Amino acid sequence: MLNSISWNSYLVAVVTLLVLWYLYTGFHYYSSEIKQILSGRKKIGFPSLGKKTKNDSFHSSDLEDVNPTNLNEAFDESFATLDEVKELSARITEAVSESAEIRRSKEEFKNYIRLIFSDYPYVKISSLRGNVNNLLAYQSKKHPELRLTSQEADHLWEENN
Repeated sequence: MLNSISWNSYLVAVVTLLVLWYLYTGFHYYSSEIKQILSGRKKIGFPSLGKKTKNDSFHSSDLEDVNPTNLNEAFDESFATLDEVKELSARITEAVSESAEIRRSKEEFKNYIRLIFSDYPYVKISSLRGNVNNLLAYQSKKHPELRLTSQEADHLWEENN
């Protein structure tokens, strides 16, 4: 009976069973994480890639600070600030034209911009914040009743705590 089973058949059966077993355990214990990864809400992180080991001869003691200086290390999920700035720019342009169209007061306009800024906390701490302020000042210059300077736009970020 054992002579009738070839090695190829045996290996195919074992590999198939292993794949089925790992699929079962993966979906049983990690179904929520798999759903998040497949939907794009969570990225797969490989912590050992790109980081130096402790035994590396070029390892600097400056990198061992208690307070991480790299924002990607400070937060669990990395962020794409440039994409957020593009999205925020589009929202600012829409907000200015919408506010001018429905004739919002300047205070209502400022509150609306504060609300929009609250959706982008990483832009607040990025170097692109000044560009966003300049865009808001430029767009609001087209409508005198909503006119904001770049400094006023910067204060809107700070009032947004």
